Amino acid sequence: MRVLLAGVGAVMVLGAAAVAGARWHTAGEPVPVAPPPGSSTTLPEGSYETVVDNGAAEVSTDLRTGRGGAEVRTYALPAAATWDQVRSGVAGQLDGWRQVGDCADTGDRRVRCSWSEPTRWWPRRVRIVFLRPAAPGDADSYPWPDNTFLVIGAARGG
Repeated sequence: MRVLLAGVGAVMVLGAAAVAGARWHTAGEPVPVAPPPGSSTTLPEGSYETVVDNGAAEVSTDLRTGRGGAEVRTYALPAAATWDQVRSGVAGQLDGWRQVGDCADTGDRRVRCSWSEPTRWWPRRVRIVFLRPAAPGDADSYPWPDNTFLVIGAARGG
């Protein structure tokens, strides 16, 4: 009887270790997130570099875990791209993930949204930052009138 209980206990421990090991390995890779249709990694000429680079650096810093840095990409979006299209496009790729915080369009030039993987151990995270020009005549507008940018960051589980 003792041998049988010891065998069952060993199988349970090995099973739990296998599940934890598989999850640890999976959490070590950021989830791939495709940009919206029509986006480009070739950014146009302009005086936006500092603002966009700061946005990308902020995402990279916020998503860094003990397993390493996040994968952060910056895209130029078509002029007609809206926050709702971008947000829903990314959310559609993260089926079952939990949205973190409020992702409503506040009308600001910079809008953010984050998601977290629905797992107890080492959840991966994704964050997007949408940068758009201000309304015409806005005194605080960015120094570019016609470009919209998207920063996508995907973090390893930590």
